[in-house]
Amino acid sequence: MAGNHPIIHPSDVLEGGFKASAPAKINRFLHIVGQRDDGYHLLETGFQFVDWCDWIHFRITNRPGVQIIKDPMVLGSDNLIYKAATKLLGSTQYGVEILIEKNLPTGGGLGGGSSDAATTLVAINSIFELDHTTEHLHALGLSLGADVPVFIFGNSCFASGIGDEFEPIDWPGEQVLIANPQVHVSTQNIFQHPKLTRNTPSCRIRASQLDTTSNVCEILVRDLYPDINRLFGQMQIFGAPRLTGTGGCAFVVDPINSHSSQEILGHLAEVKVCLLSNQSMLYTYGAKT
Repeated sequence: MAGNHPIIHPSDVLEGGFKASAPAKINRFLHIVGQRDDGYHLLETGFQFVDWCDWIHFRITNRPGVQIIKDPMVLGSDNLIYKAATKLLGSTQYGVEILIEKNLPTGGGLGGGSSDAATTLVAINSIFELDHTTEHLHALGLSLGADVPVFIFGNSCFASGIGDEFEPIDWPGEQVLIANPQVHVSTQNIFQHPKLTRNTPSCRIRASQLDTTSNVCEILVRDLYPDINRLFGQMQIFGAPRLTGTGGCAFVVDPINSHSSQEILGHLAEVKVCLLSNQSMLYTYGAKT
């Protein structure tokens, strides 16, 4: 874990409240090396963080329980933020109001929902001084989704298992061009697709070996979603594009002439140029919306 203490800021929205960042991630590569009997895929992937984030606002109340007072996704009790907060506070007399400031796209492969849940677990544990261990928070996070623990962990890493076993690695790169074609790709549909490659040989990837890797979902996603395929063609101008997660966002690390990305890609996608970080913004200063 990058730091035992998250960076908690005063909320600029909820009077007397707090806020914490929930940053995006990219998958520098994604290999599927097998599948468990329970259906979960065994992965090897490289996680790296981005200084683009949602903000989750919290305010302690006298009313026990969890109240979501602004949810842009209108998910109610199905929201992972609500589920995460309830796991920590549901059996206590504590109360919290939560406001979600959503900046990251949903269904884009940037891990926004998982990051929101992780930030909720870490921030509530800190704000209410619950003293849960990192291991316990990881277990709670894993019960919410396979990507949640890496955001609690907070370091860029080589991940294996179902994406929940981490070895810290500093991946190269300073800047990343992210293009969001606003195509929602269902992770479940991709992982269940019969054409998905599930037998990539297992190999411990080091930072110097990124050129030997790939995202095994990319060919399938580009075949199923023509808009994403067209986006990849245009992004070649800036470097070597890759899919993050199961998409639909694509990225180029250390892009060439990124200042022209909006002009060239704007008709195909929302474009954002961000800084890469090997530590999560949840534990370091500098997060931006």
